[in-house]
Amino acid sequence: MPAISNNYPGMAEGLSEQGFALLPGFLNKAELTQLELACQPITNDYGVRQVLQTHPAIALALPWQKIQLVLQAAGMRHAKPVRSIFFNKNAEHNWLVAWHQDMTICVDQRMDAPGYTKWTLKNGVHHVEPPANVLESMLTLRIALDAANHDNAALKVMAGSHRYGKLKGEQVDDYVEKAAQSDVYVCNMQAGDVLLMKPLLFHASDKANHTTRASQRRVLHLEFSATTLPAPMQWAEAALAATS
Repeated sequence: MPAISNNYPGMAEGLSEQGFALLPGFLNKAELTQLELACQPITNDYGVRQVLQTHPAIALALPWQKIQLVLQAAGMRHAKPVRSIFFNKNAEHNWLVAWHQDMTICVDQRMDAPGYTKWTLKNGVHHVEPPANVLESMLTLRIALDAANHDNAALKVMAGSHRYGKLKGEQVDDYVEKAAQSDVYVCNMQAGDVLLMKPLLFHASDKANHTTRASQRRVLHLEFSATTLPAPMQWAEAALAATS
């Protein structure tokens, strides 16, 4: 069974065991309306990175006290946002996402550090795969701005899959093939709901069903961490926030 809670006792244990938790009705109607208005300038974009920095009205519209309570319940009292992305899967941008783990972070500079590999530069931002312990200490918070279900490609997760660490290549195929069907959970959500998940949790999404004209599925994706990276490297968005 998925970890579902409107209050937060046992959240840290649930996330440790299942790798995800659903928080129905996390945003009330007024909070949802405020966040939708803040996202209006980019609502038709299918992907905007570093969105809290590029669109500060979105950061101002978020209920940070509520978010902090969630982080505390998850055992991440000192965590800060280290990556922010706005997604919108819709009729014009309707893509398939295969089963995968989130294994990269964004940092402010490239440097030699043990365990930091697969460096890439995307839109001027350094991406790198860090050691597993860095990913294991992170938490992703996904705020739904639209209802998500089977027809418009709600996210699917494999409960407990984060406990096996970083899997690659044939390991991924073997795990997905052998995973019990009961471990796969479709995260049906309403606007204002929140999905919490560990980055190493296997997740995927189908293409939206064209018979429904692929109604939009907007998500505000926020990643949190309290980890200090090897100096002088910093989390890219934390570094931007410090200079703004």
